[in-house]
Amino acid sequence: MPPNPFLSGVIEGFYGKPWTPGERRQLLGWLQRAGLNAYLHGPKDDLKHRALWRAPYTDEELAALREIIRDCDAHGITYIHALAPGLDIRFSDPADFDALLDKLEALAGLGVTTFALLFDDIPARLNAADQARFGTPAAAQAWLANEVLARLRTMIPFPRLLFCPTVYCGEMARPSVAEDPYLRELGAKLAPAIDVFWTGPHIVSETLPVDHLEEVAAVLGRAPVIWDNLHANDYDMRRLYLGPYAGRPPNLREHTAGVMINPNCQFAANFMAVHSLGRFLRRPELPIEENYRRTLEEWVETFEPAAGERMTFEELKDLADLLYLPGGFGEAARRFFADLETVRRQPPESWAGADGRLEEWAWQMEAVCDKRTKLADRGLAHALYAHVWELKEIGQFIGDWLAW
Repeated sequence: MPPNPFLSGVIEGFYGKPWTPGERRQLLGWLQRAGLNAYLHGPKDDLKHRALWRAPYTDEELAALREIIRDCDAHGITYIHALAPGLDIRFSDPADFDALLDKLEALAGLGVTTFALLFDDIPARLNAADQARFGTPAAAQAWLANEVLARLRTMIPFPRLLFCPTVYCGEMARPSVAEDPYLRELGAKLAPAIDVFWTGPHIVSETLPVDHLEEVAAVLGRAPVIWDNLHANDYDMRRLYLGPYAGRPPNLREHTAGVMINPNCQFAANFMAVHSLGRFLRRPELPIEENYRRTLEEWVETFEPAAGERMTFEELKDLADLLYLPGGFGEAARRFFADLETVRRQPPESWAGADGRLEEWAWQMEAVCDKRTKLADRGLAHALYAHVWELKEIGQFIGDWLAW
């Protein structure tokens, strides 16, 4: 059997409105350009992915999926179809197993060769019948995944199966990753050919330390595929993350079987996440600041105006520095907050130009807001709308306060 290639790409796995077919086609172009190789289709609020996973796809739905799969093939991208039956599956019920297999068989008929079973964000308990047969959730889940892989091998020459555990990050493990009973049993019972997703020390991990990845690989008996929530914002839609792929060791490839990002819900806001990931994997030795600058330079070229002036690199960087990453802000944003603290806490004679820089920032946010309004790419304009508008309002408030 051929070895599984290193997976790199994007997971559409967030809670919220799924992306449109047009957005997915645009994503595939991004992935190809960035040198990435995989797209996982598993939006949590796609009814037949999770809540109604037993329901078969209609002919119309299968036709739509066929188009996505063909587009992936045309771009050289591996299409991964995920199903999440964990909310209510009855492991010991043959009818549920048959419903899952029927769905997988229909997808295999469309040309899908790579699948994912997701058991994240579910109750960690079994019903009475499953408890009597399997004893633990880990045993039940491992049995199901192993059976699914065995059946897929009768349908497809070389299938690949990925698995997301219920304990999928370090902070969920008790008392530790190495000693967690669920992870230990899963690592022992899950077929070695099945890849396992892992988000890192936390659900949203600012860093992925090598020693942590080694600990995970030891307990699971395999290197994990990173499900990276660094740019995810479905847990707080007031946030938007436009910073680079950062906080990961240069030798990440050596300790993982893949790296896939689950990014912002707003599709058009994910240029930075996708392209900086690709640049990181191509050139992991490149300083993060250089990755960030080069990717911003590429992104600003896509800000085509329908009317008026084009957004400048400096304007976009000021915006992205403010809407950076979960763990902090970019350089320009840090200067902004330092100036804001100066004018808040010091008398005017001690401001040393901080007021002028804040006024300039306020004018810049006004310009960014105006240029966003006139973008030809309306998806991008709408993705940035609420956040840019709020920053413009903050700038006006700061200007009024300084004048007072």
